[in-house]
Amino acid sequence: MNLLLLLVNGTLIAGIYACAKVAAEAGLPAFGVVAWQLLFAAAAITGVAALRGQLPTPDRRSMRYAAIAGALGISAPNLITFAALAHLPAGLIGVIGALSPVFTYAIALAIGVERLQRLRAVGIALGLAGVLTMLMPRSALPDAASLPWALLALAGPLLLAGGNLFRSLAWPPGLQPLSAASLMLLVHASLLAPLALVLGLLPWPSPSLAPADLALLGAGMLTTALYLSAFELQRRAGPVVVGQLGYVITAASLLIGAVAFDERHGAAAFAAVALVFAGVMLVQRNTAPAVRPTAGRAAECRP
Repeated sequence: MNLLLLLVNGTLIAGIYACAKVAAEAGLPAFGVVAWQLLFAAAAITGVAALRGQLPTPDRRSMRYAAIAGALGISAPNLITFAALAHLPAGLIGVIGALSPVFTYAIALAIGVERLQRLRAVGIALGLAGVLTMLMPRSALPDAASLPWALLALAGPLLLAGGNLFRSLAWPPGLQPLSAASLMLLVHASLLAPLALVLGLLPWPSPSLAPADLALLGAGMLTTALYLSAFELQRRAGPVVVGQLGYVITAASLLIGAVAFDERHGAAAFAAVALVFAGVMLVQRNTAPAVRPTAGRAAECRP
């Protein structure tokens, strides 16, 4: 069951990337797509929380937590990733997203909540080597003009890494995972959706169900399913198994990119994938992190 949930979660995230790429290719602005995604998921997750009797209590501490955790773990990474998807292959975004555990450990080292361990340090080096390999000419980048977008895309997993640490260090006592997800989504949907509406950037699916409409609906539904399945994965498997999500996301993104977008990658790109995989594996192996998530906290939900 744990393996099935792991595959489901990773595939859902790769599917969200694919929906975002379809929306971008249709000319929809990244800001509007993220606002729509948050609005849809906030309504659906809050409905589920109400049915389960886990509606959040919006006290000052929880609201502050939801604003910061949501910015680091949802809004900002999604805005960056969805904007980059208009210029980069979906498979490359999946590889870059797998670096989140590497960045999490690097930041934990920098702020002193983790001790330096040789193998994990080697893992950081391999992960960064994988990134550099992807950025080489004739590697995973479509052309030289996409290099700035690839560098920008690296900020996505970097922000997620900051969100991972913030959730572990600042989780309000007594806050349930489903309540936290509902509150984070509601806070950011209430900020982004009205702004997108005022700016004329908020898309809305039309009855024609063109590819862009299906992409919007898909992004909302897949995000909702992701949050619900991620909680179950965390409850059953714990952080060690959840940490393997990056491998599934990368594999699923490469497969979807090849099938849906006819993306083809050379030997250098697959060498980069191997380096990233090796780096993530070393960072996550046989370690007891100094920052421990409290039992029952939400898994990392990237998009």
